[in-house]
Amino acid sequence: MQKKLFNINNLLLILIIIFSFYINYYYANIGVFPIDTFAFFDTGYNILLDRHPFKDIWVTTGPMVDYLQAFFFKVFGLSWNSYVVHASILNAIISAFLFYILNKFNLNKYLSFFYSVCFATLCYPVSGTPFAYIHSYVLSILSILIFFYAIKLDSKLSFFFIPIVMFASFFSMQNPSTYINIILIISILSYVIAFKRFEILKFFLYGCLFVFFSIFIFLNLKQIPIGNIIQQYFLFPLTMAENRVSGNEMAHISFADRLTFRNVIGHFKFINLFILFFIITTFYEIKRKKILKEDLIINLILIFLSISLIFNQLITSNQTYIFSIIPFLGAFFHIYLNKKFSNTKKFEIFLTILIIFCTVKYHNEYNVKRKFMDLQNVNLKNYFDGSKLDKKFNNLKWVSPHYANNPNKELDLLKDAAEKVAQIKTKKMVMTHHQFFSFLLEESLYIPNRWYTHDNNSYPLKNNKYFEFYKVHFQNNIKKNNIKTIITIGDPIFENYKIYLQGYCFDEKKINEITKVYNLNSC
Repeated sequence: MQKKLFNINNLLLILIIIFSFYINYYYANIGVFPIDTFAFFDTGYNILLDRHPFKDIWVTTGPMVDYLQAFFFKVFGLSWNSYVVHASILNAIISAFLFYILNKFNLNKYLSFFYSVCFATLCYPVSGTPFAYIHSYVLSILSILIFFYAIKLDSKLSFFFIPIVMFASFFSMQNPSTYINIILIISILSYVIAFKRFEILKFFLYGCLFVFFSIFIFLNLKQIPIGNIIQQYFLFPLTMAENRVSGNEMAHISFADRLTFRNVIGHFKFINLFILFFIITTFYEIKRKKILKEDLIINLILIFLSISLIFNQLITSNQTYIFSIIPFLGAFFHIYLNKKFSNTKKFEIFLTILIIFCTVKYHNEYNVKRKFMDLQNVNLKNYFDGSKLDKKFNNLKWVSPHYANNPNKELDLLKDAAEKVAQIKTKKMVMTHHQFFSFLLEESLYIPNRWYTHDNNSYPLKNNKYFEFYKVHFQNNIKKNNIKTIITIGDPIFENYKIYLQGYCFDEKKINEITKVYNLNSC
């Protein structure tokens, strides 16, 4: 009987891995939103050329995604397929681990399968391609699941891995990982004190030391200045958060403007519903003095996890990516109901129907219609095959919001831009939201940034206190690489960058309606 059960669990686990991989792979190949879709193409490829984030490329989002993408390029080759496989594998890992943990919490194997499939459907497929926020979200969820496993099975070794995953989540993106890491640290300390398990702290400390020494060795090997990391990843992003919270004129969005009933309650109504479920049942059990310390810690983590995710969405300008937390919360609430209450069959049926409804609703909205990429009002059948641009983009059904009515025009403009860039033989720098030209031409184009939005979010403007630091970075990129030509493709407006290049004069030449070439001369 045990052997049969083991085989069924393994079969369900394999099915989850296959499903979660291929649902992401399928939707990743439908449509592009250039500034986000291609954000880690050239940065990942540049790492293979020994050009690194922070040192050579200005980044304000985590380099973990870049280094993982460099690994996938190295293993699977320079192709769009390698890019999509990266995100698809991450979707498979987190979904499979969720199934494993739900089983360990004695949830029925078929219900564990159900919740894991729903989670996989709403997790990475909303973007499909590597995206810093989703990497951070997925790895943060993974760190929470490892903690749940540690306290459920009394696994001391798990506490060694928690800080490693916490580090990976933080260096994928500062948020939501910062909030979730704080919640985890408080929860771990609470667990240690409540159960008098002080000996497990040494395993957590060993994990922290492993992270510290690994970073120290890597930074020394690659000669990445720690000051660059502090400026780009900590100090400058803090000014973005300050501006958004205060709502001053330098903010891209205002937190106060986002605090509406529709944004906070209406948009996240199903997440809020589960927050309410956990709060009511937790206080009910506390009042009856029947809640176990372990259950209290888990419930509080889930409540504050949900609140922090909503808060993070409100202060970012991205589309919503956290609806997969609904089946995640549903699964653990189902476990709690089974453990604490009898005669809950009707509510369990209601819960299952609710999760199905949410999964179908957000799958159709975000996966099928590609809302995360602003393609919800676009005819997705009006695309060109990515291989027409280059065989590296084989399988990609290329349609973007900007050229939704005429995707072939975008194809012609990008092909023309690529040909002209290839023809320029001087040392050249390309600035574009289509961050794949280094990858496409397989040469270093000395990209200075990951992004080029002129709004105090991608890099410091003149009114920002870190303006001079970025100016030095930009000029050093040109001087040390002996750049003679700058090419802008798409949105980047070179006029915005002239303030960083005092002492230079420019000969401008227009190639097509999205491409311009600037030859640099000393004034």
